[in-house]
Amino acid sequence: MPFIDQDDVEMSYRRGYERGAAETFRAVERYLDPATQEIVRAWIENDIHGWRRKGVLANPPAWRLANLSVAMGA
Repeated sequence: MPFIDQDDVEMSYRRGYERGAAETFRAVERYLDPATQEIVRAWIENDIHGWRRKGVLANPPAWRLANLSVAMGA
């Protein structure tokens, strides 16, 4: 995953939680039955990724807003 956000405390926590969930799933995926694999995969893709994105949308980093202002010519 490329580095696109500055490391504030909240985003660092959310990014680490997301990566940890994905890595844990990859480590145990082969031991789970197919139905459980799909449930866990959906939880990570929908809930975890959505939770992280919601954090960015609710409080976008100030540097990103400043860059958008410069790019728009404002």
